[in-house]
Formats: sequence, structure tokens, C-alpha cells
Amino acid sequence: MFEALNLDQGEELTYLALLDQPAGSVAELAKQTGLPPGRVSRSLTRLARRRLVHRAAGRPVRYTPTPPDVAISALVNERRGELDRTLLAVPTLLEQYRRAAARADPAALLEVLSGHDVAQGRFLELMAGAASDVMAFDRQSAGEGTGPSEVEVEQPLLDRGVRCRAVYEITAIEDPDRLPYIRTLAGLGEQARVLPQLPMKLIIFDHRVALLPLASASDERFTVGVLVVHPSRLLDGLIMLFEDYWNRAVALTAALTSPATNAEFSPVDLETLALLCTGIKDGAMARQLGVSPRTLNRRIIRVMTLLGASSRFQAGLQAAKRGLL
Repeated sequence: MFEALNLDQGEELTYLALLDQPAGSVAELAKQTGLPPGRVSRSLTRLARRRLVHRAAGRPVRYTPTPPDVAISALVNERRGELDRTLLAVPTLLEQYRRAAARADPAALLEVLSGHDVAQGRFLELMAGAASDVMAFDRQSAGEGTGPSEVEVEQPLLDRGVRCRAVYEITAIEDPDRLPYIRTLAGLGEQARVLPQLPMKLIIFDHRVALLPLASASDERFTVGVLVVHPSRLLDGLIMLFEDYWNRAVALTAALTSPATNAEFSPVDLETLALLCTGIKDGAMARQLGVSPRTLNRRIIRVMTLLGASSRFQAGLQAAKRGLL
């Protein structure tokens, strides 16, 4: 029961016996546990050192247990602190390991994983192990859009506070079936932005490893395999590339999930504004909203009027100023 707290079997038996018989002596506890008196005495000394028991005054020497809710909680917190300090050392140790591996074999900085199943397995493994942040370029083609399974994979990260940022290419959100899942992820906490074009499909985990598809630019799904990039100048460059594109991208998350800061903007207005600022074509926008081109045009005119804008560019600027994007 107490193995995780570094108590051996004798110490555990002694403590449990003392809970049944508070203020027990060494002889009484030895009889109750079936352990030799010397073993019980040593266990009591170690338990007292861990503040699980206290020596009572008087003769013969007796011991009283510290209430479990106090004693065990204190030990668990102490143990958790030790584990947290060990985790803090992981980046330094990993960097030391990578440097040594690179000196011995520079090719160790890169891995080539062939086949969809192997690539998908590593992706799921890295997603499950992400601790601080995940950054992604999303160039998924129409028909391959974000689905329920991908929402299920990302939700546990968002639930435990991992910062997830995704830059979507316009073509990745033109599929009418795509936007609901992007909205779901945004509602769960994903930070979503969009650009007309991205250089590649990419996902970076905790600034320590990146995945890129091996397929050509025309089919960047992980069907062929992936290139795994470990800490290196190349990884540093990929991180800088992501941050550069992220800073230039148009935010989607606020407009898709937050209530309007101006009462005159309805949810329909906000949805229209969010898509308008992505730069996608009117035909694709109408399909996403499920309206005719004429209805879409009326909605765009309404949004521009509310914003006091004479062009779509001005509408984007005004929306940003009002905090709608």
C-alpha cells in the first residue's frame, strides 16, 4: 500500500498495527505483526523519521501514530515535490543526451518512420506525452478534415492545460464538414489562426521534437511516413518558421467561440466576420454558412456597415480594434 512512499513491508505492517493499537509498545507491536522486536524497533525509528509516528513520554516506551490524513498527505506532497524537481531536470538531461548522440552519430538528430501505422503511432505517442505546448501547420486537404477522432486526441491535452496552437491553410477549411470540428477545438481551448497558404504540414511538441510528412506537397497526409526532427538547428528553424507564420496569421478562435463585445453583432454576424477575415472565396464561404451567394452578400454588407467599413480590408482592421478577432 505504501510502496510508492518508500516504506518497506516491515514499516507498513508496523504502522498499520499501530493504527489498530495506538500507544503500542515494541513488544505489543511485535506480537501483533509477527515481526521480531528488533525489526519493529528499527521500523518505528524510520517511521518516526518520516513523521508517521511519535514517541510518547513515559515508560515503557510507546509510540502513537500520526493521523493518516495528515501524515500520508504530507508524504505524498513531499514525494510529488521530489518528482516535480526530477521532471525539471529532464530538458537539461535530454539536451545532454542529444548532444552526445549527435557527436556519435549526427543522423540520430533525424528519424525516418515509414508507413502510416508507424507514423500514426509516433504521433499519438507524442500527443499523449505533450506537457506544455503543441504547434501545428494544418494543410489537410478537403475530405481529410479534422474529425471526431482528432478532437478526441487533442481534448485531453487541452483539458490538462497544454497550449495548442494551429495555423490552418484556407484550403483546409473550405470543406463544409470541416468548420464544426475547428469550432469544437476552439471551444475547448485551441488557438486557431488562418493564412492563405502554408509551406508544409508540420507539428511541433514542447519545442523538443517535430513531425513532417514524407509525402510530396500534393499529398501531405501521414500515409507514407514522417520525418522526426530532434533538438537541432533544424528544429530551431522550424520553431522560428512557425512563430513567423503564426504572427502573420488571422485569428479565428475569438470570433468562433466568444460572444460579441458589441451588442449589435449577432452570432451569425460573428460567424460571417470570422470567415470573411480568413480570405476564403465567397463561394466557399457560402457553402460553409449554408446560404446562397445573394444571402452571403447581404450578410457581408451588414457586417461592414456595423463596422463602419467601406472595404473588406477595413472591416478586418475595425474588427481587430474592437476585439472581435
